Amino acid sequence: MRSRRTHPESPSAHDSAATDGVASSAARSSPSPAGTNTRRGALRLLGAGAVAGLAGCLGSDGGQADDDFPEGVRFDRGWPTYAHDDANTAFLREGTAIAEPTIEYEPDFAMDSTEPVAADGVGYTPGDPVRAIDPAAGEELWAAQGESWTAPVVLDGVVYSLGVTVHGPNRLALYRARTGREFRTIELPGRPRTPPAFSNDRETLFLGLDDERVCAVDIDAAEVRWTRSLFGAVRRPLAVNLHSIFVVTEGQRLYCLGTDGRARWQVPTETVEAVAPVVGDERVYIAGWDRIAALERRNGDVVWEDDRGVHERLAFDGERLYAVRGSLRALDSATGAERWRYNPDETVSAASIVGDTVYVGTGRGELVALNRTDGGGPFGDRERWSMSLGRNVGHSLAATDRRVFCPLVRDDGLFSLSVVGDADADESTAGATASAGTTATAGTTADAGGSES
Repeated sequence: MRSRRTHPESPSAHDSAATDGVASSAARSSPSPAGTNTRRGALRLLGAGAVAGLAGCLGSDGGQADDDFPEGVRFDRGWPTYAHDDANTAFLREGTAIAEPTIEYEPDFAMDSTEPVAADGVGYTPGDPVRAIDPAAGEELWAAQGESWTAPVVLDGVVYSLGVTVHGPNRLALYRARTGREFRTIELPGRPRTPPAFSNDRETLFLGLDDERVCAVDIDAAEVRWTRSLFGAVRRPLAVNLHSIFVVTEGQRLYCLGTDGRARWQVPTETVEAVAPVVGDERVYIAGWDRIAALERRNGDVVWEDDRGVHERLAFDGERLYAVRGSLRALDSATGAERWRYNPDETVSAASIVGDTVYVGTGRGELVALNRTDGGGPFGDRERWSMSLGRNVGHSLAATDRRVFCPLVRDDGLFSLSVVGDADADESTAGATASAGTTATAGTTADAGGSES
């Protein structure tokens, strides 16, 4: 790990990435579902209940630490988008972890090995088709058009899905989460390649397009507010928080844009195969095959960097950045120093965090729950429990209250999904076990959201 502070190659992207302009488009079908310069000022403007971020330190290890968790992130109870939220933290901060794991549901269909999403007790699989599943009832609720290797996003009872519709590829389709009924499409200026990321006020969504552009869409009006050309294709999910958008491109650049489309700064990623960026309160974190770096959020200056790199997406709890390349490392978010490491015999998936527990899948087909504090458990034990699910678990997981949705390769070679629940959970919360027969080694059907209108 190296700490340094240097000026970015280009302090502003105004000369190389100009706003292309505003393109309007009309919505079809029924009406729609329902940015101060300082972060704390912005939070006040968002209104009561719009933001559940907490300032200060968690104190999880008995002492104060630098907590860089993004203040604007809402603490939804589910896992409604890739890496949990629009800042890509992969951290359900106020959730409850599984105490006694049990296999709750194993669907009989195949799916891509991409991270699913979950909201209000219902899981949504990536790929084409998108499927809505109810683990508590042990059934598939509905299926609809989707996009391979891209998960949908669920917000306020609406499922936002990419994919080629009857109107062509340049559309974002909106479905009722309860029924799967398509009630609206939004026309886009290009084919979308990333899941939608939302502004903190939930009035605007942002997408990466297939022609080296990003665009902003007014959700209520279903109109494109602006587009911006960048250098390199946009394939990784965007990171959005408090009036800033962070975009990594295949041109090996990281861009910081305002939610109004204005360029703020850009820097080289100095690595290949970059994963989705993570935005904190004061820093933004990037990683690729041979580099991890924390940058100043305001200007892109390097705070620290590490040359180990990653092969899966990052996770972030404010105090620690979780990076996977073979083993899982928890790095101090302020300095880059290694706080702890989990190094099993096989490679591990990206981390997903619920409360004080870190979940990872392994290359030997296990789901493992780890204590995320620096000292481990009461006796210094890092691993809480593990459960065998198949040949391989990962690349990344969706974790909610007392439940984990695990993409995996089964023993028969099928790419599918297992949902692990909590045998100790109240039946009204976790539901009855839909399938059994797998044991762990241990140290009411929910509404899918929304209503017809």
